[in-house]
Amino acid sequence: MKKIPKFQAEDMETEIKILAHRGGMARAPENTIAAFRQAFEDGADAFECDVQLTREQEPIVIHTDFDQDDIQAVTGCTSPLHELNWADVQKLKVLDSDEPVVHLDDVLAFVRETGLLCFIEPKSRAKALIPLVVNRIRQFDLLHKVGILTFYSRKELLIRAKQIEPEIQTSAIIINPMANFLKVAESIRANRIIIGWDGINHFRLYNAVPRSLVRKVRQLKAKGIVVEGGHVRTRRDVEWLMQHGIGGLWTDDVPKIKGFVAENLRRAEHS
Repeated sequence: MKKIPKFQAEDMETEIKILAHRGGMARAPENTIAAFRQAFEDGADAFECDVQLTREQEPIVIHTDFDQDDIQAVTGCTSPLHELNWADVQKLKVLDSDEPVVHLDDVLAFVRETGLLCFIEPKSRAKALIPLVVNRIRQFDLLHKVGILTFYSRKELLIRAKQIEPEIQTSAIIINPMANFLKVAESIRANRIIIGWDGINHFRLYNAVPRSLVRKVRQLKAKGIVVEGGHVRTRRDVEWLMQHGIGGLWTDDVPKIKGFVAENLRRAEHS
């Protein structure tokens, strides 16, 4: 019979990194310089942004469904992105704000200015996107500060990024709690594994009995692979992830999650 790993005191993660999803969209208009700057001021350790291509293949920072180019939900513009040039996009604002849609170069310049880590999620399998993004990162000399992040189901994007630039940091999001995390990471040479994205409840439910997550996290850490959880909304999520040795928390609201982390650490000190 398999031995079930037990929670140990050393499993409590105390070196927590707070990572801002779309720049922390609960705090400022998503995917804007204003959001990234707010994340920086809130003490985030990193931020994520989404990248798509315009008609003439300029990389812009905007959220769309994957392999889709409808931007009406974000900007109110009814024209699909493949019909718009960068000059057209520059006239657009993120809904309910005065914040413009920005070029990837503006984001990279912000990273160079602040030193804040950035993870880019490509929103398309377009052949030109990954080479273009990686080359832009190189041009700004930011390989140590900017990485590529996406779901494991789109692993070919991460593999392509590593083929072009072996030193680039890649993050794979796993949504299957039964997956062999280490095998997944090693198969695509990912530097980071993120468990869940829209929520971690199914991970928590699955691991309530086998408690395999403790073992999986230890295996990843032993190989130098960073483990993160995404994206986190509640005090209970924070407590559970920290207990399982997961030290990176993706969130829409950096100050709120920082508060939950502080509460959990205080409780651990007095227990």
